[in-house]
Amino acid sequence: MNNKEPKFKKKFKFKIPTSFTILFAVLIMIMITSWILYYSGVTYNKPGKNETDPSVPTVITGIGIVDLFVSIFKGFEDKVEIIVFVLSIGAFIYIVMKSKSLDALTQKIAWKFKDKTIWAIPIIVIFLSFCGSAYGMAEEALGFHMIVIPLMLVAGFDVFTALITVLLGGGIGPMLATFDPFLIFTAADAANSQAMDGLIFRLIAWVLVTGFTSGWIMFYARNVKKNPQLSYTFSTLEEDKKFFLKEQINEVALTKKRITISVIFLVMFLIMIAYLFPWDELFKTTAMKDFGNWVNKYIPFLTGLVPGMGYGDMFIVAGFFLIGSLIVAILNWEGEETFIEDLLAGAKDMIGVAFIISIAGAITYLLKETGIQALMLAGIKNSNIGNMNPFLFIIITFLLFIPMSFALPSTSGFSSAVFPVWGPLAGSISIGSTGTNMISGSITAFAYANGMANMVSPASGIVVGAAQIGRTSYGTIIKGTWKFHLSLFIINIALLLIGTGLNYTGSHIF
Repeated sequence: MNNKEPKFKKKFKFKIPTSFTILFAVLIMIMITSWILYYSGVTYNKPGKNETDPSVPTVITGIGIVDLFVSIFKGFEDKVEIIVFVLSIGAFIYIVMKSKSLDALTQKIAWKFKDKTIWAIPIIVIFLSFCGSAYGMAEEALGFHMIVIPLMLVAGFDVFTALITVLLGGGIGPMLATFDPFLIFTAADAANSQAMDGLIFRLIAWVLVTGFTSGWIMFYARNVKKNPQLSYTFSTLEEDKKFFLKEQINEVALTKKRITISVIFLVMFLIMIAYLFPWDELFKTTAMKDFGNWVNKYIPFLTGLVPGMGYGDMFIVAGFFLIGSLIVAILNWEGEETFIEDLLAGAKDMIGVAFIISIAGAITYLLKETGIQALMLAGIKNSNIGNMNPFLFIIITFLLFIPMSFALPSTSGFSSAVFPVWGPLAGSISIGSTGTNMISGSITAFAYANGMANMVSPASGIVVGAAQIGRTSYGTIIKGTWKFHLSLFIINIALLLIGTGLNYTGSHIF
């Protein structure tokens, strides 16, 4: 008698590759393309050493396997400024989060509105949206689910209300990127553009869409409270109450120290904004430059090297965040050794992002060194793309970037890989006689496309994480939010068209 258990074949389950794999696959594609072009004898016009030196027809350079790995560190060298900035801001955020200041602040606000909980929804949405817009917080918002779910259930709402408050509030933030260093700064750097271009428009869009999102969630919550059967999680309502309300939520005290740290957290981002914003360019003056020179000359014990506001770079802002980390650590002092460990732990959390930026930089490096980039740019220049209607261009950009964002969800990786080529393309689109280009508009379109993709993708951590924490399914979340996403899609298109129209004023509003 055969007692052996029957063997079952393990079903193959497709898994979306990581950003590292996708980017490295692009490097391999560049290598293979270089072989094809090299052996085909394709040439490009290599620029001369100066303006008087004519371009020289040069054969595309073929590259090998070793070049792929070396190029990663060449990419690191090229992107070192933004990598240092990312590591510094990662350390700062880690030290702030360890103090539990933001947890305490959010919890305090939520429980303050316990009797009028529905009004806690816009506050939580605004907070999460601001964090996402300012520095790209997305997956980090998952921890707020366990604070918001019991609050909503006690108030007579459902789990779904809590889930979409955190999911949509945290999801629209990166989509409405204003100063997100992982999106705005990397894309602007890759496109050789100014990160502050289009800032005013992005801020206005943040206010409008955040308000719309808050209203949409409140409308659902109000209807569910009146008629619980309208809930998308009605079938598990009683089980949800038993499960989540028996969980003890440890109260995090909002002490004076934590209030101070929360203020410092906000102030650091305001300093970053104020310092990088081109004030002199906006007001046609040299006041900030002159003030910076005055400080260097007369207050050298503060700084003798850092220029005035609007004239620095991300190395300097990274230094500001390092100072912020030290101040927060002193307020929450646990010893010199612990501070160094926290600093390194926070930076370590960003190593993956730094490596992605390096690989994306490698793509730019190889495209440039092989001559493929020059060939592509020549094709763009010789095409009729510069005469394309700006309104049509921005919509095509948005629609094209949505599927690309599903394939490459990393904002820093996408920005560094795509915008070295897309930047010049968008720069060739002029707005009438004003000469205003569409680079910053393209960056905004990318933010919208990437944000929308990450809020619906089955591979997105914020979506599947919310489903798992809320003990529901991905399908239920999509079923309950598809109308919101459709509305958001229409709103985004409208905003892009309006922004493009505003550029006809001659100011780089969009």
